[in-house]
Amino acid sequence: MQRHLLRLLISLGILVKFSQSDCNICSSESNVACVSKNQYQNCTANAIPSGAVYTCPNNTYCTGFTEKCTSTEAFASCNDCKKCDGIIPFACTSPTTFALCSAVNEITSYEFSCSTGEVCLLQLGNPCVASPNGTSASCSYFAVIDDLCTQKASTGRYPYPNDSSCLKYVYCFRKGSTWSGSSWQCPSSKPYFSATTSSCVVTKPATCA
Repeated sequence: MQRHLLRLLISLGILVKFSQSDCNICSSESNVACVSKNQYQNCTANAIPSGAVYTCPNNTYCTGFTEKCTSTEAFASCNDCKKCDGIIPFACTSPTTFALCSAVNEITSYEFSCSTGEVCLLQLGNPCVASPNGTSASCSYFAVIDDLCTQKASTGRYPYPNDSSCLKYVYCFRKGSTWSGSSWQCPSSKPYFSATTSSCVVTKPATCA
């Protein structure tokens, strides 16, 4: 109830904003999705970021333009996380959390969480929106994915964070002295990831949306 009233308050005072800094969204120009300020993934035929994560060279930034990477920071994607812009009255603080902005454009200390299956999206009126494939959040997932893999501390496949559709999974692996991970989409022949078997399956698990 409290969050419903908060959403209503935000929607009443919000102005629609178009952002060049799309994060976790497949670009029609480059067919990649920027997943952090300097990293990207290739996109599947149905526009889902999947597979290995590539890092832009020579300290350049990931962009939605054709060239994929740019030396111009103003064109960088994934640049809207934890920022108050003076227009939208909230800031996404992670892929699934947000906080209100103060009158002096500072993030307030109390965070609100989105519901399961929702992500925080700065480009839309409400802070939390349904995500059909667990992506499209305004904040990078890769800190979350690396945190997941650090917590698991074991090589293997795990459910993708906050993906109620179960179309993707995270593969964790050890990289030097640290744990890291990459996201993958299940194949069309076995489109759903099962947390029980840690594999892609034909039948949608009961816990999936």
